[in-house]
Amino acid sequence: MLNVKTTRRPADLWLNDLTKAKAESLKKDGGPKTSIQEIMERVNDPSAPESALIPTSPRSVEACLRLGVDPIELQFHPVSFFKRPMEDPDVTKLRFEKNEAVRQVRIQELVAGRKALIDENWQPAEASGGHGGSKSSVDSTMIEKERERMEVSKRRQERELEQMREHERKRAELVGKQQRKIDELEARTQELVKAKKESDAAWIAKQRDIELLKAREEQAIEIEAKRLAEIRYAKDKELQARLEEDEKRRKREAGEKELERRKKTEGSRAATDTILEQQAAVIAENRAKMQGKDAERAKRMKEELKQRAIENEEKRKQAESRIAAALSQNEEIVAKRRTEFEAREAEAERRRVYQEEQRKKDEKAKGEEEARKEKERKQKYDASVAAEEARKASISSKAKSKDAALADLYKQRKKEHDLKKVETDFELKLRLDKVDALAKNGLYKRQQGLEKIMTAADNTRSILREREALKATRKEANMKAALERQKMQASMDQMKMSQTC
Repeated sequence: MLNVKTTRRPADLWLNDLTKAKAESLKKDGGPKTSIQEIMERVNDPSAPESALIPTSPRSVEACLRLGVDPIELQFHPVSFFKRPMEDPDVTKLRFEKNEAVRQVRIQELVAGRKALIDENWQPAEASGGHGGSKSSVDSTMIEKERERMEVSKRRQERELEQMREHERKRAELVGKQQRKIDELEARTQELVKAKKESDAAWIAKQRDIELLKAREEQAIEIEAKRLAEIRYAKDKELQARLEEDEKRRKREAGEKELERRKKTEGSRAATDTILEQQAAVIAENRAKMQGKDAERAKRMKEELKQRAIENEEKRKQAESRIAAALSQNEEIVAKRRTEFEAREAEAERRRVYQEEQRKKDEKAKGEEEARKEKERKQKYDASVAAEEARKASISSKAKSKDAALADLYKQRKKEHDLKKVETDFELKLRLDKVDALAKNGLYKRQQGLEKIMTAADNTRSILREREALKATRKEANMKAALERQKMQASMDQMKMSQTC
């Protein structure tokens, strides 16, 4: 059911209050009467009590009864009276304007209805009155006329009852038709509301699915970015490990080359010593050979000692000179080779020092390059993190913007739906007010018919009582006349008897 805010009272309570007010207005000592014009000033006060809003002027009460209007419903209510929780002010304003327009129209209808009663010179019926004359003024002609009037009244009452039954039937059909229309309207409205809720739910679910899909896509992008970053980091780490391995390999090769060079130096030194030793051995061998030869010669020359002593001595000296020259030459060769070896050693040491310095420079440059690359990697990583944070912030900002846009759209749609609902509720309220007015007017007409029937029944009972009294009077008169006739007949019989005698 639609939630239509109303202040309608039950029809029987409305009729009871107005009937009581009408009865009070017919009393001669009832005090000043309150008309519609005075009620119009009171209904504009929202705090006025309900008792002050019921008119006491007969024509004003009659206008309310004929139009089926409850004067309490004409009381003014401010905008706050129509405010509902969490509702847009425009919706409340529209509801207030609609109800206020209907209130003003009903007030004007009451004023026009009262003016029409004045123009018709309508006069209220007395609160009480007699139902017939005295028994002494009733005669047979009056009874006949009364009987005719009773017949006419009976036929009129039958016609009125038939009209009332027809009116009730039509009113029941109208009420049933209105109720069916209201039920159909409510069912259609409920279907529309249900369809709207389903559509909104489907739209919200679709938006949620879209947001979830976007979130999953963004999460997949974020995971892919993390995976790529991890791959880059792994590649950088692998490159760093490879560079470190290359560096270690170069160091190891340099060490091996240095060891090889040292081995070669040691080998060269060992070769030199071997050569010297071989030369010394050759010299020693030559010396030994020479000594052997000398011994042989000495043995041979023992025989020729004298002849060749001088020659041998000279030869010996020459041999010693040649040996000394050879030894000197060998020493010079060894010294030269030692000098060359030391020069080579110094050159190797210089090259080693230069290579060490160059290696240190290379290591320093490499360290600086690694530091620079590490700094660049860190800057790239920081830039990537900053870009990721900016992307997240952008996504969050877009999500907030979308949420705000969705909230505004939902608020706008809710406002449009509330405005349409106010229109629909108001149309339904007008229909219900019309049905209520018809019901109140029908109730008033039924009460008038019942009052007429009760008045006719009272008149009928009064006429019947008078007729019975008239019958009793006639019966008594007939009895008296019969007694008089009997007395006269007895007197005449007595006179006849006395004359005969």
